[in-house]
Amino acid sequence: MLSFQFALDNMFKKALAHQSNATPIRSSARRQLLTSIYEQYPSFRPGGEDAVPDKELGKIILPEGVRCGSFETSGGVEGALYLSPDGDPLWMSFGRNSKELVPTLCLLSLDLPRPPLPILQIHYPLPPPLLAGAPLFIPAVKNLSDPTLLPDVPEGAVVAFVTSERNDQNVRYVGVGRLVAPGGLRGAVDRHVRNLQEGKDVDEGRFCEVLCIEGDHLWEMAPASLRTFPRPGLLDPIVPPQAESPEAGPSRPPTPVPAIEQLDVFDRPDPLSPSETSTILRLALLQTLSSFSPSYFPMPASLFYSSCILPNRPAYIPNEQRDDAVIGKSEWKKLAKWMKEASKEGLIKIKESKSEIIVQGYQAEHPSVRDHVPFVTIADEEAKAKKRAAREVAEHEQDLQTLSFGKGKGREMEIIEWWKPNDPFWEIAGLDRNSLYPATHLKSAFEDYIAKHNLIDPHNHRIIRLDDDLGRAIGIKRPDAGLTITRDEAFGKLRQGVTRSVSVDGVQRKGALEPIALTVKTRQGRRVVTHVTGVEAFGINADELADELKRLCAGSASVQPLAGASPKLQLQEILVQGSQVKVITEALLGRGVPKKWIKEGEGSAGKKK
Repeated sequence: MLSFQFALDNMFKKALAHQSNATPIRSSARRQLLTSIYEQYPSFRPGGEDAVPDKELGKIILPEGVRCGSFETSGGVEGALYLSPDGDPLWMSFGRNSKELVPTLCLLSLDLPRPPLPILQIHYPLPPPLLAGAPLFIPAVKNLSDPTLLPDVPEGAVVAFVTSERNDQNVRYVGVGRLVAPGGLRGAVDRHVRNLQEGKDVDEGRFCEVLCIEGDHLWEMAPASLRTFPRPGLLDPIVPPQAESPEAGPSRPPTPVPAIEQLDVFDRPDPLSPSETSTILRLALLQTLSSFSPSYFPMPASLFYSSCILPNRPAYIPNEQRDDAVIGKSEWKKLAKWMKEASKEGLIKIKESKSEIIVQGYQAEHPSVRDHVPFVTIADEEAKAKKRAAREVAEHEQDLQTLSFGKGKGREMEIIEWWKPNDPFWEIAGLDRNSLYPATHLKSAFEDYIAKHNLIDPHNHRIIRLDDDLGRAIGIKRPDAGLTITRDEAFGKLRQGVTRSVSVDGVQRKGALEPIALTVKTRQGRRVVTHVTGVEAFGINADELADELKRLCAGSASVQPLAGASPKLQLQEILVQGSQVKVITEALLGRGVPKKWIKEGEGSAGKKK
């Protein structure tokens, strides 16, 4: 089984640090792999008249000509990928010589006769932090109120994530993860229900680590079309469904059951009545108007409803009742009827057209708006979850750095990059332009903005639409309606307009931090010398490091002013006899310099191509 220290982050959130050329495996090795796959995933074994024969199934899940190559993730985790002859990643393993094979999304997208992994359905749309590399938290799991739809998966097991865009029985795969909650899914749900019963707001923490997910770098190697399929029945649910007896039999004494099996009693609230739904929607409208900027009007009523009113519904509505708190289940039934009634009441100003009602503005001095008492909304609850997930991601990255630094001699330097947002856009996104923020805070503010303003393409979460404020911030004064751009490109343009500074072990200085450069050059007479530059920014004395390198390299090492640099900066470079990149790197790691801040220059003979 994969060691849990590898499961601290989405393995493929960032591009791979290294990937070897994949080479074809022998036929005998392929047969051994197939045998191992059938042992690890019994659902692949034929059973029944309509079962796919072993040979035919083998050609699907591990075709002839399959290739194998090693990789290393950005977090330093090593593993292997098994690719189809066309280069599609089908299976992956983590750790050296690991015999556990994990299916990829590319394999799950194939027309398989039976699902190889237990299926865990999560809410749609997917939480943005999940796509950014955060782990899965228990509130994102669907069907918590019905344990007959939850697989009884133990701690450490691999599961497949599915979701339903139409909230029906048709689902599609979106990711693969490993359950890390103590006691497995049964234990996590049991604790969740117990906390709800006791009225506790307890953060359960990470529930399931993400191994791969739709849109990550592994997915981009061969993006397939993720088909929808009817959600299959569970072979081993947490609570077996109760079979209806055709005849009333003799009464039997009740059988004691664990707490989780009481879910049907506790966690099934009655559906909201039309009157209750209307009251909730009116509260959400008042919450919106009391906190909304008039500059966003005019706006189509459908957009006003979906991007403003629905997120402002009260957070106290149970998750199972939130699908009832919609206009179609209210007393109005139709959005147009509600908007007209709100206009007659004087809350909003509308303009009717043939195809759409346009909300022109609202009456800020209306007594209902003026006297409205704000409450915690669904959007506030989701924003809190995003911040908690972002904090978890930051902690995971720190854990990975600590694990990868285990061979160092001392404490690793704490290096934090700070950004000062200069563009007015960031004030709209909720940040102060006079303050410094870690890079992750700007990313979170950007994600919150596009989510709040409904700019995310529902069919491709990597694509967003531009509104006027975001368009101006990235250099497009008046973006055309429907103009789109990728998330990464938009954030990259926003990032160009920030002022950067960095702190190294608490010492802050302006400007971006450049890595320490190690460059191997050949001088006259074929003398090989390794040049070391940039150590001053990390608080390292060049003379002291040169003395250490003389001893480690058993050769000469000298210090001289850096050519081309201003004398006022007092920058120096260290010249070490011979090609000594590996030894110098170990010395810098021993002084606490993180490996990501050590870079081999273009002239290095040992630099990887």
